[in-house]
Amino acid sequence: MQRTLKPLGLGALREGTLENLARVGWSDDSALTAKVTASATSAPASTPQPAACPTAPNSGHNPSSHTAPALGAETPIVANVPHTIGLPELPPVDPGKPRVVALVGDSMMAVGLSAQLQREVAGRKNVRVVRAFRSGTGLARPEVFNWMDQYPAMIGTEKPDVVLVAIGANDGQGFVVDHKVLVCGSEEWRKVYQQRVADFLALLEADGARVVWIGLPPMRIPVYQEKMAMINRIDFTVVSQHPQAVWWNPVEYIGDAAGRFREFAEFGKGKTVRVRATDGIHLSDEGAGLVTPMLVKWLDPPPPVPPASPAMEGQPVAGAGSDAPTQPPAHGHRATRQKAGRSHSKGRPRPAAGL
Repeated sequence: MQRTLKPLGLGALREGTLENLARVGWSDDSALTAKVTASATSAPASTPQPAACPTAPNSGHNPSSHTAPALGAETPIVANVPHTIGLPELPPVDPGKPRVVALVGDSMMAVGLSAQLQREVAGRKNVRVVRAFRSGTGLARPEVFNWMDQYPAMIGTEKPDVVLVAIGANDGQGFVVDHKVLVCGSEEWRKVYQQRVADFLALLEADGARVVWIGLPPMRIPVYQEKMAMINRIDFTVVSQHPQAVWWNPVEYIGDAAGRFREFAEFGKGKTVRVRATDGIHLSDEGAGLVTPMLVKWLDPPPPVPPASPAMEGQPVAGAGSDAPTQPPAHGHRATRQKAGRSHSKGRPRPAAGL
């Protein structure tokens, strides 16, 4: 391919694209990965410094200095993240007013999740969606796309009640701070990145919004998965310090029994469906469909079932004959469906309860 593209003047473009993919962990070419790692560690001290990342109001962070991180970067990073985390109950919305939900993040939100969420809330009068996501972005390179500036511009005058954020897939790369290259995963890198997560979370919460930080799913390429697992641990460490936010793990819905990458899932009657995109990173529509129902149910819970009238207890269903089947209780019906291939009425495998 290189020999074909070079005469057309596209060879350098292809090589640059492959190097950028290797730099963020999207390449399984070990030689190319070693090359970009070596170039990052040997970069000259005169490398231009990226623009400082502005901070949310009252975040306590001095944007003029990344070398003395604020409190958000001082908390030790956890060794592991929980497999299952429940979502706290939301306060009810005012009558006649929908709950405003902002969908925020990089391609982890833009691909699969956002489309599925918007389809599932369409027609629900209690939920209104605001789109605030951009593929190819992240928190590692504010000189390329600065979320601290761009998020307020995306939201405009909206004041979301809830923010669903999925971000970090592009952040497994080194960056430059104070003319110094910080290698991805180094102690200095982790402190700076942890502070950027803390600043961004403070911005998302600025108007009292509840934040659900959706964890990155397990990835197919091992070296890339190691980086994403590290970012998950940093995110969980930061988010756990905020009572208005929760880090939510999607792995129980899309991972295998051990929480590892799963590309396909078996549906009822032996049908196999792809739950991850072919790149081994994003969710397919079917994969997103395993995650979003729990989020939608949390955002717009069904009304409580009124208790049965004492006078109606034990009465037969009108029009039913003596051999009419009795409706089983909800939990019994659910258990039956799980036993029969973990499928439900929409034809998707039913994940374990997460709320």
